[in-house]
Amino acid sequence: MVTLCKPSAAAKAIGYFTMVGIMILLSSCAYMKMNPPADADKAFSNNSCWLAAAANMLAGAGYGNGTTVQDRADDIYGNLTSHFGTANRGWMDTALDWWLSSSHNVWPNNPYTIATVFGTKLMDPWANPNGPRDLGNQLRECNFVSLTISWPTVDASVGSGGHAITGWGDGRWFPWTHYRDPLTTNPSKVRVTDSDRDAGGDVQEYRYDAYTNPNPGGPNEGPGWYINYDPNHPYLRNIITLSPTRTAGGTGSTVRVVGSYRIHQVESTPATDLHYKVSTDVPILTYLTRNNWLTELTPKIVEYQNHEGLVVDWDFKDAPVPQCTWVTITTEFILRSWNAMWYDDVSFTYPGMRVMRAPKSVAWEIHSPTITQADTIRNVTGGYVLGAFRILNPALPPDSSVVAEYRLMHQYSYTQSPEQHTFALRGSDGYLITDLRFGHSYGYLDPDSLWTFQEWMTQLGDSTFALSSAPVQINIDWSGRLPYPDAGDIKDRIPEIKRKVK
Repeated sequence: MVTLCKPSAAAKAIGYFTMVGIMILLSSCAYMKMNPPADADKAFSNNSCWLAAAANMLAGAGYGNGTTVQDRADDIYGNLTSHFGTANRGWMDTALDWWLSSSHNVWPNNPYTIATVFGTKLMDPWANPNGPRDLGNQLRECNFVSLTISWPTVDASVGSGGHAITGWGDGRWFPWTHYRDPLTTNPSKVRVTDSDRDAGGDVQEYRYDAYTNPNPGGPNEGPGWYINYDPNHPYLRNIITLSPTRTAGGTGSTVRVVGSYRIHQVESTPATDLHYKVSTDVPILTYLTRNNWLTELTPKIVEYQNHEGLVVDWDFKDAPVPQCTWVTITTEFILRSWNAMWYDDVSFTYPGMRVMRAPKSVAWEIHSPTITQADTIRNVTGGYVLGAFRILNPALPPDSSVVAEYRLMHQYSYTQSPEQHTFALRGSDGYLITDLRFGHSYGYLDPDSLWTFQEWMTQLGDSTFALSSAPVQINIDWSGRLPYPDAGDIKDRIPEIKRKVK
């Protein structure tokens, strides 16, 4: 039996903040750039760990052939070992540079082309007191990271051996809140995939020792970042990053698109899974998709549609979703171009059945025209158009007709107009869209800030639009309301902007 319910705003707020509080208490909650990440494995007796780490980075950035990020990593690892062999040691930047300029790279316009080394290729520890913070912030940008580790010795020599692992996260991120805020202090842990180790799963987590008291109780080579990888803690020698190229104007050549979809669990039976598809119409360079529900189980994510979409299944068996609960999915894509997102098949699943209360499909896109004057305006910057709307099922009673809510962020570049945009929305027949609102930010908003944002510049109020395959189109005209700002001005104002939306 279905019971229709609509908790009050206060009840929803209490439930939401209670859930966030519980999440923050969970020590196992941690930041991950991609989940699941790539993990190319090698035979233990060979020396190709540097090739496996490079393959993981390239696959994460969208390169390679295969239907999943893991397939692509294995494909690229095969390319690299065919060229370099498996007997000799080497460096990830060498492997990255070779592959990117080889015939295997059939996507030369992918902007990930810059390999950079931070630290030393000598045997000394990475002499950076803020190393874990800087590593974590590299991951929180558009960059992919690998780490070189070596072991301290008890004799007069400096260090021994070397091994490459791929960094994917740390212990300083809790689901939902502020996951893109830069780190200001060093996290206590690093999360990696390792071509030599899969015990306990593909992702391993290691704790850092203190920078000035490394490897307590064991040998050390002086200050640096040692991790509890094994009894004789190895140390980080360097990190190597794979980053997008930048345009002459100093802005990124990629775009970011975010769609956040809140749905209501109305069944009396608690939901044990959440299923959805999310896609765009160009190949995805990298993605982050997650929800705000309390679960310690990782999702199953399969790429499809020529790397343009994801099929995602979250397992909530450890924390079933009760009746009258709102759950919010947030997906972020990094793309070469375009700003559009499709959610399909969003549904809770229950023991033995799937129930869909939201539309089968909701698709939106935003066009921002190119401006010819961009090159003549000093340090012109891009920004974000924010959008919000509610989805109604008119067949339900008015007090329970809202079946989903949506918020989005569309990133426009410094070559596009901040003042003129066209929004198009389409989806499943039989549903209505209402409370359409649009606003603007020059700074990225994390999901919490996105959902609390209220500085709307365009509001369509009680206007209602029918969802169908024919798109609803809205012209957003902010002429004279958004000047083309100086890059320095915006950098200085971002803390003020973040305070304003919280």
